[in-house]
Amino acid sequence: MTKRVKANFIIAILAFVVVGCDPAPMYEEYVEVSGNGWHQDSTVTFEVNIDDTLSAYQVVWYLRNNDDYEYSNIFLFRSVSSDRGSEFGDTAEFVLADAYGKWLGKGVGELKTNTWPYKEGVLRFKRSGNYTFTLQQAMRTDFLKGVEDVGLGIYKLEDGKEEKG
Repeated sequence: MTKRVKANFIIAILAFVVVGCDPAPMYEEYVEVSGNGWHQDSTVTFEVNIDDTLSAYQVVWYLRNNDDYEYSNIFLFRSVSSDRGSEFGDTAEFVLADAYGKWLGKGVGELKTNTWPYKEGVLRFKRSGNYTFTLQQAMRTDFLKGVEDVGLGIYKLEDGKEEKG
């Protein structure tokens, strides 16, 4: 396993622990991807209102894929913006299958749900207001087959702690 894969795996475990200890997110939404696949120009957008600027938040994103997905990883363009402009943006890689082709996500049958932190560590919002989270596939293919849903979850952490449990 490369260092990057190990780091992503550790971050994913941390996200599962944080999410597993508090099953009620303050925000959670899934967007269904077209039956033809996730088009490279299609951006998945989530609008979230943040009122509490004192709390820390764990932001996670979800990907539901089926056996038609042709790759063991996915690259994404990610961004967060507010009415003040861009707050965060990057390109990230996430692993969906191990070296033997076994899906890493949870689920029975061919549909697997993967969960990763949107950004490493907790997030704090300096100002209240509306925030827009966007995800766009960056796999250099017109249509990314096998992706069924993309989601976003936001968990408010007690007393600003990074882990609960």
